[in-house]
Amino acid sequence: MKKNIPDLLALFRLLSSPVILFLLLSDGSKEGLMLVPAGIAFVAAWTDYFDGMLARKWDVSTKTGAFLDTIADKIFVSTIFIGFTLIGRVNIWITVLLISREFIVMALRGIAGNEGKMIAPSITGKLKASFQFWSIGFVMLDFNVNLLSFDLAEIVVFLALIFSYISGYQYFREYYKNQ
Repeated sequence: MKKNIPDLLALFRLLSSPVILFLLLSDGSKEGLMLVPAGIAFVAAWTDYFDGMLARKWDVSTKTGAFLDTIADKIFVSTIFIGFTLIGRVNIWITVLLISREFIVMALRGIAGNEGKMIAPSITGKLKASFQFWSIGFVMLDFNVNLLSFDLAEIVVFLALIFSYISGYQYFREYYKNQ
């Protein structure tokens, strides 16, 4: 049973995505607190940390688990940002850029894998995921804090976008360095 826990955590993140989307669309508000979907997203985001940590600690890492973890992250973030765009909390260009980066990097890693190369996750990629998860929370909780005429949620979303592209660049650099 212990060996299945990391995969079940990733599966929870994956399955929570449509539930959170449903709750976002049901509320449909451009502002205000979204406590229930924020709570589910908070728990789901932490599963990203714990599934990897437990898999390494218990030495139960599997190819299926690594795939499930990667797919769960991408579907989780993409689904929620699509929901944010549909209810008017995040501009469509940010959502398109975030999702495009995810597909491009996933394709690059697939190409590298077909060539027998492994592109290891970087610290910047982990920061990207953290900022994406934090931005989801900030957007849902709708904190009314402004810094230099920007809402705090907007700042965290921009940081997620910036780190997404920095880490994407690093993946491409790593891939082409070994050509």
